[in-house]
Amino acid sequence: MMNTSTKTDWDRLSRLSDKDIDYTDIPETDKDFWNDADVITIHNKVDFTVKIDEDIAIWLKNMGRNSNEAVNNILRAYYLINM
Repeated sequence: MMNTSTKTDWDRLSRLSDKDIDYTDIPETDKDFWNDADVITIHNKVDFTVKIDEDIAIWLKNMGRNSNEAVNNILRAYYLINM
């Protein structure tokens, strides 16, 4: 259910088709606009256990909730460089 505390007319909005949307305030993009864009691919996640040095574990744990993502990003960067 949509948040009814906003001023948005959610029912009308849900009935709009793409051709009904006014895009005039959004500039068109060209090939140059996308030159430095990154394609992000979502990968399935699996559990994997690995033993690491204690200081690295502490550093990662200090990242809080993002530590798993950080480990994955570190490994992905290494993987991409060494493919």
